[in-house]
Amino acid sequence: MAGKEDVHLLCASNTRYIMPLTVMLTSVVCNYKSDRPLHIHVLTSDIEAAARLELERVIGEMAREKVEITFHWSPVDLSSFEAFFSQGDLKYISPDAYSRLLAPHVLPADCEQVIYLDCDLVVLADLASLSDAANPEFAISAVSNVWYPYVSSKLDAPPALNTSSTSESDPVVFNYAELGIPPSNRYFQSGVLVINLKLWRERNVSERVFHYLAEHKDRVQFLDQGALNAVLFDDWFRLDQRWNQVSTSLLPERWVAPAYSRAEWISSRNSPFIVHYDGKYKPWNADYKKPRSSFFVRYLKMTPYWRRVDISPFAKLESVIGYRAFYALWRLKRAAVGLLQTALRPA
Repeated sequence: MAGKEDVHLLCASNTRYIMPLTVMLTSVVCNYKSDRPLHIHVLTSDIEAAARLELERVIGEMAREKVEITFHWSPVDLSSFEAFFSQGDLKYISPDAYSRLLAPHVLPADCEQVIYLDCDLVVLADLASLSDAANPEFAISAVSNVWYPYVSSKLDAPPALNTSSTSESDPVVFNYAELGIPPSNRYFQSGVLVINLKLWRERNVSERVFHYLAEHKDRVQFLDQGALNAVLFDDWFRLDQRWNQVSTSLLPERWVAPAYSRAEWISSRNSPFIVHYDGKYKPWNADYKKPRSSFFVRYLKMTPYWRRVDISPFAKLESVIGYRAFYALWRLKRAAVGLLQTALRPA
């Protein structure tokens, strides 16, 4: 069975994101240890044939004599998603992100499992290990969201439970109570998913998510991530946090008990399997100042884009002194700024 024997990777990208896509796939190939063939499925609205061939050439040369790779390209019409795409501050995310919901319909019928990865991340471990870490009893396997650990976490007061917050803002799944979801039900981050396509198809997940988006498009949070959490609240398996180290891993104050332990924070911070640059600011931006950029730069240097990207001085510094040293300096700066703000605050 192809879905069990081979590893299938799904990405959704467009021309604007072809550079980070190339870097992400470079990191996948460099850290792939399995002898299982790797199928790379790319859903795209506008990547043209020449760019596709160039990407295949770059990744193919890296994979030579290391892993058998096959590319599969699927054109996607984004017009059906336009009605859902109207969330102000999230306009930096392309509508292409929604195309992953079409995966069960565009991937081969005999493909029973696929790993979905956002393009704005790098993989530091063997992707086949992520495939094996999934639980086959659930439609998806994913990592719990640190900033909003529960479906009831308030948008402006993370990571508090709905029942312990006096905030009047919506919970991250605004109608969790109406849906009968317990307030302490975990909320997952959807940038890394292992999708059980067999169960997804049998349980009509795509259709249910599209229905939820259509019915609640003005209140659903974080695009299809919010809808996926509402629909799959009892049909997902929690993976090790290291499989999706998001920017919140830098903030120990966000790893609040009982949702998370200090050991989980240290493990995610120090030994990530996947480094995910979630949020608006990316390590290829010339003004990027946060830690973790050195992981991206490491693989960017292996691609033809290295001389074309104007990375920030902070990214260059981290590449020289290392992630841990740069992170320590960043923590000191944050602490100093916090003390200064407290000192200047009117009594």
